[in-house]
Amino acid sequence: MNPNHNHIPRRRFLATTAAALGLAPMAYLRAQQGSPNDEIAMGIIGCGGQGTSNMSNFLNIKGVRVVAVCDVDSNQAAKAKAKVDEFYKNTDCKVYRHYSDLLQHSGLDVVSMATPDHLHARIGIDAANAGKDIYGEKPFTWGLAEGRLLIDALTKNNRVWQTGCWQRSGGEFRRFKALIENDTLGKITRFECGTPSGMIVKQHVPADQVASMIGKPPETLDWAAWCGPVKNVAFDPRLHPFNWRWKMTFGGGLLLDWVGHHVDIAMWTLGLDGTGPVKVEATGELGKEEYFDSHVNYAYQGTFADGRLLEVRSDFGGTKFTGENGWIHVDRGKLEASDREMLRNLPADFDTKPASHYQNFIDCVRSRALTVAPAEAAHRAASFGQLAIVAIDSMQPLNWDPKVEKVLDNAEQARHPRLGARIAV
Repeated sequence: MNPNHNHIPRRRFLATTAAALGLAPMAYLRAQQGSPNDEIAMGIIGCGGQGTSNMSNFLNIKGVRVVAVCDVDSNQAAKAKAKVDEFYKNTDCKVYRHYSDLLQHSGLDVVSMATPDHLHARIGIDAANAGKDIYGEKPFTWGLAEGRLLIDALTKNNRVWQTGCWQRSGGEFRRFKALIENDTLGKITRFECGTPSGMIVKQHVPADQVASMIGKPPETLDWAAWCGPVKNVAFDPRLHPFNWRWKMTFGGGLLLDWVGHHVDIAMWTLGLDGTGPVKVEATGELGKEEYFDSHVNYAYQGTFADGRLLEVRSDFGGTKFTGENGWIHVDRGKLEASDREMLRNLPADFDTKPASHYQNFIDCVRSRALTVAPAEAAHRAASFGQLAIVAIDSMQPLNWDPKVEKVLDNAEQARHPRLGARIAV
């Protein structure tokens, strides 16, 4: 949908007509599907490394046009616009500093969102309320309660959501899931996940200049907008554009960065996309950085209602299940087994050529079907990591009711900021 056209875009016309006539939700959704030949207009919110990477993938999908980019850092936004303009060989791409302005861009259908964790919920809710489908990065949200608020907004507005848990579309991970579901291991006795340890702090500015720059954001950065729902935090040059993830006020370290990858694969494989553990036990070790406070080594485990125990550790990588017939271990670029013959045990209908993760999102925008990495699954994976952080901080096991998403019998844990919402709806 070209925003420069004067006519009303087909999908918007149908949506408006449906609302005026009071059509039932399913009738509206069928009308909204449109033709496969309709062009989908996309806006990019967050133009850092991951945001630009996602944008590059969408640029190469037929039937998608990136029409606008947005970043509170004008340098990042300018670089993104230059990439879009170079791709289309024109200067049509619009630039916005505030996402709320981008959401009002005429004819916009979908957004791709890749911002620091603490902004996911606020921007996601506002995008859903503006009627946009969303490709959003993991973890789903910074806080657990705000994750449920985001799901509520997506549901209320009938929005399509795809999480950037791209491993679900990767060949080796899909094979792992199919092998497990095909009873390759027999009775499974152990479920393990390995996510990275450490802390990779990038040197944004020389160490001897940090003190003089605190509280003085550059003119190219809208610091208040960058902070969003986090109030009264002075600008610190060590945070932006990458190191925010090591500060628990804004991110969750590698524990929360990666719970949406290998832990997500385990939960997906085990059919746990719609629930969470009933008990979480965890330990963690802080790094030696003076300013940053995320855990560099950690181990946590969740017991689910059916008694299965899912272990997560930072001393290896991937997802590994062990059963009476041996073990299978999947990681990026590899799929291994105690007996390689087990890797042949794929079901006859296994799809060897699925759509890419980005194409799956666009296909579902057109069909209104559930994406391969939907919102509820992303929320449940993120919540496992969020609960682990609370268990580490409190140095106590955490008992949890995944149906109502409440801590049981521990008022101190229940008050932990990670379980709340720093936004109002």
